[in-house]
Amino acid sequence: MQIKKSHNPDNEFIQWKNFKNGNAAAFEYLYKTHSAGLYNYGSKFTKDKDLIKECIQDLFVGLWTRRHSVGNPGHIKNYLYKSFRHAIFKKIFQLSKNETYEETENYQFHAVLNIEETIIDNERQLQVNEQLQNAMAKLTARQREAIFLKFHEQLSYEEISQIMGISVKAGYKIMARSLDYLRNNLSKDDLLLLYLLLHLKLIN
Repeated sequence: MQIKKSHNPDNEFIQWKNFKNGNAAAFEYLYKTHSAGLYNYGSKFTKDKDLIKECIQDLFVGLWTRRHSVGNPGHIKNYLYKSFRHAIFKKIFQLSKNETYEETENYQFHAVLNIEETIIDNERQLQVNEQLQNAMAKLTARQREAIFLKFHEQLSYEEISQIMGISVKAGYKIMARSLDYLRNNLSKDDLLLLYLLLHLKLIN
């Protein structure tokens, strides 16, 4: 089962301040704290590992070169995830040879459920897994992304809205429609299992 590593937000703000003052160790701390999470997030948009790594590198190189002019975000993780998300979209559009970058609703976001043997017995695992994956696959990319940020990253609706560039009201609507669809297309037992998987962060 995946365990989410915790870090001290107060310490992170101190590290951010030190990084802005040119402290390389503080910059390394920020990179090591967030790079794995950013890579996991990026892997939902594209399977191109080199592209993901390039976007992470560009993000942190850009931060270092602009360290004296970057602001003090209220939530550092949100700031990094939003910047990285923008970089991923922009890079994908560049590779598709589009002349101008413009974010649209039409994008990919691959999130699958990881059903462990400890959660369900082997006899039902394949059947239930197929039903749940099919239900998740029929959600829009934006709905899957919101679910991932809400349950895997444990972000609030306000934080999700900041990262995805939408209003808080839109964030609530996206989640409500996602859960309504799942409620209407899964049996009661399967729906309860899905909620358990989401709360245990068994979504990859």
